[in-house]
Amino acid sequence: MITYELIIEYLSPPINIFSSQPNITIPLSKFTYFKDIFDDSFYRYGVGNKNTLHASINHCLDSSEKLEGSIEEIVNTIHINIIIFDFKNNKISSIHYGSFFNPWRPTIYLANYNDFWEPIVSSDGKIFSFSSSKSHILKTKILTNEINKYNNSDNICINDNFNEILELDNLLPTDTFIDSSTFTKNKLDKMKKEELLQIITNMNIQINNSKPTKKDLIKIICKE
Repeated sequence: MITYELIIEYLSPPINIFSSQPNITIPLSKFTYFKDIFDDSFYRYGVGNKNTLHASINHCLDSSEKLEGSIEEIVNTIHINIIIFDFKNNKISSIHYGSFFNPWRPTIYLANYNDFWEPIVSSDGKIFSFSSSKSHILKTKILTNEINKYNNSDNICINDNFNEILELDNLLPTDTFIDSSTFTKNKLDKMKKEELLQIITNMNIQINNSKPTKKDLIKIICKE
């Protein structure tokens, strides 16, 4: 039934009670939800009150280009994943490029409340994947949750088998946004040997040593 209150709600512009002013950060301790997922290096970043979706994505990409279209169109245009943390309903959803969620592909975290958006970033970076320094957050804290497709009740399909991804997605090494400058020795030293091997596979580097040590792998990635 159409009521007077419903008409007023429809005609009135939404009021932003969520987003911060530009350049203002909200630390993890002030999050209403998802505190158990992130660590203290993460925060929400204020991008303003207009076009907050596009501004949030641009902030993560460090881009000044004018984004156009829906969130789905943006994902398919620039070949990224976006994970959406709904601060109204305490739910997680995602939009991903391709037929499955590839956790090696660059992934942006966005906070959402109705029509308002903010990026969730870390002091260590703004884009995340299984090859980033915060890979454990994505692997053990986020993807272990129930994640629906954005605006859909179906769960996303996750494929983290790198060799299978290369075959199914016809990926080129550059398509995964990985090169030697992505990593520092300090970041690499904190990773497991298996993770280093995955990075080398992703970079399409051949290993001549049949039994490389972790130190050998780091030197290969850093091209020493």
